[in-house]
Amino acid sequence: MKNRKKIKVSEIVPFAAFVVLFVFFTIVSKGRMVSAYSLKMLLEQSILTIVTACGVLFVVAQGSIDLSVGVNVAMSGVIGMHIAAVTGVGWLMVPCCMLVGLLIGLLNGFLVSKCHVPSFTLSIAMLIGLRGIVNYIQTIIGIEYVPASMQFITGSACRIIAFVVIALIVAFVFEFTRVGRYSQAIGENETTARFVGVPVSRMKILAFALSGLLAGIGAVFSVATVGGTTMTMGAFLEMKVAMAIFFGGVLVTGGSSARFYKVLLGSLSITVIVYGLSLIGMSDSQISESVEGGLLLVILFITILTNRGKKGWTKDEPEPAARLKNPTE
Repeated sequence: MKNRKKIKVSEIVPFAAFVVLFVFFTIVSKGRMVSAYSLKMLLEQSILTIVTACGVLFVVAQGSIDLSVGVNVAMSGVIGMHIAAVTGVGWLMVPCCMLVGLLIGLLNGFLVSKCHVPSFTLSIAMLIGLRGIVNYIQTIIGIEYVPASMQFITGSACRIIAFVVIALIVAFVFEFTRVGRYSQAIGENETTARFVGVPVSRMKILAFALSGLLAGIGAVFSVATVGGTTMTMGAFLEMKVAMAIFFGGVLVTGGSSARFYKVLLGSLSITVIVYGLSLIGMSDSQISESVEGGLLLVILFITILTNRGKKGWTKDEPEPAARLKNPTE
């Protein structure tokens, strides 16, 4: 008789946090949270965070961090929009945004993997350095708007459909392919992963490349949402993404704690807090930030407690090294 896989408390925390927050704000807002308009706004305001966090998930799963995604979104969006404006070919904006984001991600991955630069130090340096370049470029070319031929991407339906497709692809890649398995194995124990044949260096580059690529896609969503570039494009997005990931219960060490649904729930929970506070007239940034920070500490504390004493996978679940040859198990 097969043993049933036990549900861990750490897996329930993200669901519980989201449900409690949603029910709380539904009650205090007198039901306005569950109106069709509010639900639509919650989804639309979560899209950019979720898409960007999907890429960072691969990096965090390996025990690293990418805090340059916010400025990557800005750089990709500004360059992509400008190329579309100069050439007069509106659709070039999309591949250009993706290409710029991918190149930045590849650079980050190369420096972390081959030059052994700590990911935190590198991404902070990129955050500061690239933001200065973006600001300089924007002062020269000014604000640019989505070309008339691409106005259809500003519609809610187009953005939501694109978001669903991207989310499904990322979920499949992370949960059911070797890319996700390898990333989790590196986060659990990089030495062991290398010993069993995981191409650690290559996987680190790939993880940062995916983070950069999805930041480039996030730039398209950002531009589509506001109708063009802005001077504050991507500002503090990296903090929002990091909060969404850790609020969802993913440990900073990554490994088996990194799961796609946690990123999804964490991003939605952050949006529920911000939007819920605005519904009850407490949208002041200081209040919102204080509430987010306080709740993040609570969730992290609970997550750490539920994972205390955990050493890799339990007996009921095969170790990652045992599943690398057949990632679909």
